[in-house]
Amino acid sequence: SSGINAEYGKAISKSFDWNDAAHIRQLQSIMIKCCDISNEVRPFNVAEPWLECLLQEYFTQSDREKCEGLPVASFMDRSKVTKPTAQIGFIKYVLIPLYDTLCDLFPEIEPIMLQPLKDAYAYYESKKLEEDLAKDECDRNKTCQELLSEKQSLEEKLAGAEKKLSNLTLTLTSTTNCVTNLDE
Repeated sequence: SSGINAEYGKAISKSFDWNDAAHIRQLQSIMIKCCDISNEVRPFNVAEPWLECLLQEYFTQSDREKCEGLPVASFMDRSKVTKPTAQIGFIKYVLIPLYDTLCDLFPEIEPIMLQPLKDAYAYYESKKLEEDLAKDECDRNKTCQELLSEKQSLEEKLAGAEKKLSNLTLTLTSTTNCVTNLDE
């Protein structure tokens, strides 16, 4: 999908006519859209608080929709979304192709607009990897705890069975001794 968007953008930028009023209006619309969704182009210390606000707004809306029995968009559901997962797809499939096309028309903006997006994408990919590794570690710990608990339960059952077997052996020995004494 990203490749298709990029190819479409390349085709548009190659056929762009600076003298065509319709092309200029379309470019203006694209530039306004770029401004509207430009948060990840900004430095991380500026973008991060705004992303927090946006995610909180999404989560609040989805919580309310759940309470009202309405369908919830998966990208707004706090039980399904993390900051990295929210940003990875948006940056990869929306922002980078859009800004890449703009860079074809204005190559001088690449280092100040497209590169920060690529850096943000790499950052969120690394954060997602950290989350996945932490989840895997948590799952392994949970599995280990479950196995230890099962082992302890089996050891308790074994100890109970051994005690019953010992009692049965004592009873059998006593019975055998009684029978032996009666035979004598």
